[in-house]
Amino acid sequence: MKCIANCIVSSLVFCINDNIMVDLGFKRDMDPGPIDDSVLTLQALHRSTRVWNGPDPGILTIRRNSAALHRLVPLDELIVGYLEEAGFYGTARIGFIAIDWHLITALIERWRPETHTFHFPVGEMIITLQDVQIILGLLVDGLPITGRVEQDYDALCLTQLGFPFPENNKTGGRIQIRQLSRWFPNLPNNAGDVEVQRYARAYILQHLGGTLFVDKSNNLVHITYLQFLEDFEAAGQYSWGSATLAHLYRQLCLAADIDGAEIAGLIILLQLWA
Repeated sequence: MKCIANCIVSSLVFCINDNIMVDLGFKRDMDPGPIDDSVLTLQALHRSTRVWNGPDPGILTIRRNSAALHRLVPLDELIVGYLEEAGFYGTARIGFIAIDWHLITALIERWRPETHTFHFPVGEMIITLQDVQIILGLLVDGLPITGRVEQDYDALCLTQLGFPFPENNKTGGRIQIRQLSRWFPNLPNNAGDVEVQRYARAYILQHLGGTLFVDKSNNLVHITYLQFLEDFEAAGQYSWGSATLAHLYRQLCLAADIDGAEIAGLIILLQLWA
């Protein structure tokens, strides 16, 4: 018992002395790295540089609109079939999950834009397409999502949603997600096929802008996605999973910048993966 007590006391003394050394201004001779900057060439512009040298950049602000989406746009049973056909039913069922901002911030400090990997003490790790498919159920080996950005937005909205593109709501071809929720608040039980399909397109559009491809605007979605939603079966052939992961990679790189203060993208994927 005396030996154990002595060990505990010795440990406490060591910790106390160590803290005193830090308080007195002594700094350990450590190099935060990288040891070889021939690959990690952006260290001077990386968030970890500010973490090491100060001032502390603090916790990242996470941009997403999924809470409002699940609150304002209920998942109606009448559109489930269309969501399954288009390949979005799996992500729609995830629901709202609280984000651990501290965990995400710590992961960003380990993300390297040069290699698109997380650098951990045990080695490099990455979110793969297989992870996306297993966690989200999105297609990752389908057709590439490419198309025309410049569209006749009025005609596209009128044809696919039944509403003209509002003149006072145009922001570079994007529309407010809340505007869509005002157009499609609730689906009547006696709704016809055309009305149900339009409601399903509006739901998917809000899902794309509020969850999968959320940006720092936090409330806008590009109307050009409607060109992929005219035919739900055809929409299910696109590789939405790879596009979602590519968008997340881009947001990770932006957040890892030395001046980065916020992050968008499908952060829930990062948290579930971690």
